[in-house]
Amino acid sequence: MSYRNDIEFLIVYIREAHPNMLKEGNETGIVGRPRNLDERVILATECVSKYKLSAPMVIDGMDGQVNNAYKAAPVRVTVVDIDGKVSFYAGPGPFDFRLPPVERTLKKLIANDGRMPPPPIPAWGAPANGLRCGLSIDPPKFDIGDNIAVQLKFENTTDKPLALHYNAAEAAKNIVINDTNGKALKLDTSTRGRVWRRRTNPFKRVDPGQTFAAEVEGRIVASGGQAPPAGKFTAVYSHVVAEQMLADAIPQIKNAAWLGEINSATFAFEISAAKKLGCIDCHGDSDYHHTHEEDCTKCHVGKVGESDFGTNDDACAECHPRKDLFGRKQILGPGGAFQMASKHLPGDIEDKHCLLCHDQSQHRNGTVNLINPNSAGAKPWTGNPTTFCLTCHDGNPPAGVSFPEEAKGSGFDKMKFMQSALAGNEQGCTLCHDPHGSELPSLLKDLHTR
Repeated sequence: MSYRNDIEFLIVYIREAHPNMLKEGNETGIVGRPRNLDERVILATECVSKYKLSAPMVIDGMDGQVNNAYKAAPVRVTVVDIDGKVSFYAGPGPFDFRLPPVERTLKKLIANDGRMPPPPIPAWGAPANGLRCGLSIDPPKFDIGDNIAVQLKFENTTDKPLALHYNAAEAAKNIVINDTNGKALKLDTSTRGRVWRRRTNPFKRVDPGQTFAAEVEGRIVASGGQAPPAGKFTAVYSHVVAEQMLADAIPQIKNAAWLGEINSATFAFEISAAKKLGCIDCHGDSDYHHTHEEDCTKCHVGKVGESDFGTNDDACAECHPRKDLFGRKQILGPGGAFQMASKHLPGDIEDKHCLLCHDQSQHRNGTVNLINPNSAGAKPWTGNPTTFCLTCHDGNPPAGVSFPEEAKGSGFDKMKFMQSALAGNEQGCTLCHDPHGSELPSLLKDLHTR
């Protein structure tokens, strides 16, 4: 499924996470682990249908080649750039199934023609007791409300291994963020969504000349959790390890443990006011209405995302008075077909009269469809043009449709012609008549000059 800027999404069905849950009588009819590819297709189809997935799904073979190549089980998200290079590779799920880093990666690719920009350079502080600390924020420029990653690095500058005490749960508290006036902000890590916690050893071995890297995700907020203003900001990380923090450590670790206090250097970053998104940013501009019309209220009513959002059925006159605009036919307004000497309906024409014949649901995608007049506009017309005309012109018009006395017609016997048209051998009524209006009587076309 192409997004925009040639970014594509693909779901690869690897294997069943819990085949023991596929019991007798389930909706798929498959019990336990599928035995062949056909049964996998059934399970994948059920998954797409149940969760209404819009991205395409492909299925790994029974030999598991994709699983083996990408080490994908149980859940692994991989983002590949336009050149086929891996831009992001998550750890195994569910513990590393996180959407914010995927979103950041996609935004970078979109902003840089499908290729990853170089990572931000850490701001390194002065070493203390053989260890130095660096901090960077990825991305270094982002919009208000975006999730970001504070990246921390600890480099061993000695010739011996060090045991670094690092508590990931407390790291966010040690990040000091200020605006240009010295006003403090903070990193809110509650925005990461569901986080799986595993008991891990707080001591990290850092070999000589090597670096231990950690990452803290979240969203920068002002006091009270409010969104910060746009502007320039700075961040510094402080790391302190005191002897009492080593109380429960085994002797070997105590002997190699790093003690002291270090700070990163100041990292400067910028927060921008979020771009106000329009309808086209999500819906695209593939059809001519979205390409040329910026005022969505001309076609839609209600609030986006709410139950009252829908199609504006009183918008015909917004577009169709305009002559030769985007290929639209001029129907309403001065000079329109309904202002000609003969017109399809008597009296003043209103938007609601258009809905007697036309279906609005697909119309603004560039398709003009007819509705079944006998269904009160609820069903599309599936017959040919001549039978459509005869739903009214057969002497038994639908409810709400009547003919003036002078419009009953006489003279030319059309039945033979109609029978031929009904058989599909002729164009039908529209061969001689314009369905909207004409300068000639009885909606006749000038067949000699057409």
